[in-house]
Amino acid sequence: MGYTFIDHTADVAADLTGATLAQLFVSAAQALTDTITDRLQVRHTTSIALTLEAATLEDLLVDWLNELLYQFEVRSLLTADAEVAVVHEHGKWRVSATVHGEPFDPARHTPRVMIKSATYYGLHVEQQDGEWRARIVFDI
Repeated sequence: MGYTFIDHTADVAADLTGATLAQLFVSAAQALTDTITDRLQVRHTTSIALTLEAATLEDLLVDWLNELLYQFEVRSLLTADAEVAVVHEHGKWRVSATVHGEPFDPARHTPRVMIKSATYYGLHVEQQDGEWRARIVFDI
């Protein structure tokens, strides 16, 4: 698993890991879904393409998670997995992804916690010992 939930006083926080930036972003998406419901119960019945740009890697990670949250709120789409590419070009960071999942079904997806947004609180993204790491806090 590319994420570990950590104790946080009022919100939900997760430490993310990935051998690549792409894997880090997949881990973040999986942590988001696993906060909302049991990610292992989410099937790959729907796919959507997403592309986002941001000035910093931290901004891109928060935007990515908030876009996935938007897809959940508007389309009821839960993310099971994603194929992700993260690149830095012309002074900007870009994530391009195909997100796989399915619409929320209360008969199969037991709600855990509803997330308001991904936040910048305590946010850091770094490469350490050949691995990408980040900490994200979800406002609930």
